[in-house]
Parts: sequence; structure tokens; C-alpha cells
Amino acid sequence: MNWLKSLWSKLVNKTSVSPTLVVVEEEPGEYKEESVGRILEQILLEAGVSEHIISKLDILAVFEQWYQGPNNEEEIRDSIQSFKEAVGGSINAKLNRKI
Repeated sequence: MNWLKSLWSKLVNKTSVSPTLVVVEEEPGEYKEESVGRILEQILLEAGVSEHIISKLDILAVFEQWYQGPNNEEEIRDSIQSFKEAVGGSINAKLNRKI
């Protein structure tokens, strides 16, 4: 059995693209911060804006370029009105119907 481990180790070392194996462990309860786009998407979906409209108008990408605030739901929710006014056009029209 030992020779099998040795053979496997040699094979892996020769074909490996990474010189060393790195294992990353997450701490239990560690908070993973969501992206601004993901938070906005959740807010829009809860408000009744369809996924089709979100992707068709590329709302998430436009918002991420425009938004400069902190990455939390309350601040993002508070900035939606300013976003609609700043961007205008079809995004403003579609979001005004729902939000």
C-alpha cells in the first residue's frame, strides 16, 4: 500500500499546476459580505421587478458603476431614488412602476 501512495504522490507532483497545495478554511460564523449588485437584485425582486427587466436594462451593472456608498442593504435601499433620478430613461420608468 505504501508503494501506491508513493506512486500517487509522484504522479500528482509531476502533473500538478500549482507548486504547493493551499487549503483555505473559513471560520465558523464568519460573515461573508454580499456584493452591491446582489443586494440590489434582492431588493428589486422583492419589490416585484422581474429578472427579465433587471437583465434587459442591465440595472445591476449600471447601479454598481453609479453607487459609491457602503455595502449594506439599508444604504442601498435609501439610494435607489437618487439612482433613478440620476440615470433616468427606461431604468427610471421601469423602477418607478415598482419602487
